[in-house]
Amino acid sequence: MSKNRNQKVLITDEAINKVPLIKYKGIPESEYVTIQELAKEVLVISKNENNSNEVALTYSMEHESLIAAGREYIGISLGDEHSVDPCMNTVANHLITASLGCVVIILHNHPSLSKFSLEDVQFFLRNVTVKRMVVITNLGGVSYLVKRENIDQRKAVEIYNNAVNMHNEGNGIKDYQKAVAYFLSSCHEANIVYEDR
Repeated sequence: MSKNRNQKVLITDEAINKVPLIKYKGIPESEYVTIQELAKEVLVISKNENNSNEVALTYSMEHESLIAAGREYIGISLGDEHSVDPCMNTVANHLITASLGCVVIILHNHPSLSKFSLEDVQFFLRNVTVKRMVVITNLGGVSYLVKRENIDQRKAVEIYNNAVNMHNEGNGIKDYQKAVAYFLSSCHEANIVYEDR
């Protein structure tokens, strides 16, 4: 693996096997193994089908009723090295717009191996049905956001806007990372859980 963070990090079998089983806050224990397996699957798809580029997997929390109805409950979108739009996949778009709740699992392979981006946060806040967002790096690291039932949407948007202003007033990748870090360290004030594993 290259130590040069200006180059894309290619996914290895070791990284896939390294994805941890996480006891997610605000997520039922019955979902822990499912989310771990889906996170591994995102890495497998990226490695085998998308040249280690970004992948988004959308998973409906209503999967049991969808399976019983013979409907799809997972949508997969393939992106490029720097971005992916979960809604580019028809199934994912339908799940995000029609479900009561979704989990969106996104692979990030930015050269800096960053976790969340401001674009991820905007997507998370804008889509009410996206209750959980999990980000995996190409090295198997995991971080996540969970909207608590008593989320203060107005406060969340205020914190996000402050982060965007910090980024706009800054210069370069370090200021961008500081803006993201500001949101992630402050989002608890809006009843959003953030953890980095």
